[in-house]
Amino acid sequence: MEGALELARAKDTKERMAGVERLHELLEASRKSLSPSETTSLVDVCLDLLKDNNFRVSQGALQALASAAVLSGDHFKLHFNALVPAVVERLGDAKQPVRDAARRLLLTLMEGTKTQMEANLFELNRTTFQYHLVELNLLIQLDTPKAFVLTPENDILSEEINSM
Repeated sequence: MEGALELARAKDTKERMAGVERLHELLEASRKSLSPSETTSLVDVCLDLLKDNNFRVSQGALQALASAAVLSGDHFKLHFNALVPAVVERLGDAKQPVRDAARRLLLTLMEGTKTQMEANLFELNRTTFQYHLVELNLLIQLDTPKAFVLTPENDILSEEINSM
C-alpha cells in the first residue's frame, strides 16, 4: 500500500491517477483491517487528493476512502472532523462522478456510525435488562408483599402481589 500512496503523492497527474487506482484496487481486494498508522497515512494523502483539479483523481480518492472506511473501523472515526467537510465540499463538484463518489462515501460513513450506535444501544438494552432481571430476582427473594413501601405510584403493583 505504501507504493500506491507514494504514487498518489506524485506531482504528475497520470502518476496520481495510477496511484489512486492502485490504492482503490488494493483496498477492495484486502480482507484485513487497516492499522491506525495506515489509516492516518491514507486519509492524509486522500485529503490532499480531494483538492486535485483532475476529477478522476478526486473521484479515485473518494472511492479509496470509502473502501478504507469499511476496513478501518474505529480508526477511521478519528478523522471524521477533517473528512466530512472536505467530502461535503465535493458534493458541489462540477463533475457528476465526483458528486456520486462523495455521496457514496458519506453514506458509507453514516452506515458505520449507525452500526456503532446500534451496537451501543444493544449493549445499553442488555445492561438495562440484566439490571431489571437482578431487581426482579431480589423482589422474588423478598417473598413477601409487606416488604414494599406503598405509595400511590406502586399501589396497583402491591395489590397484584397480594392477590398471588
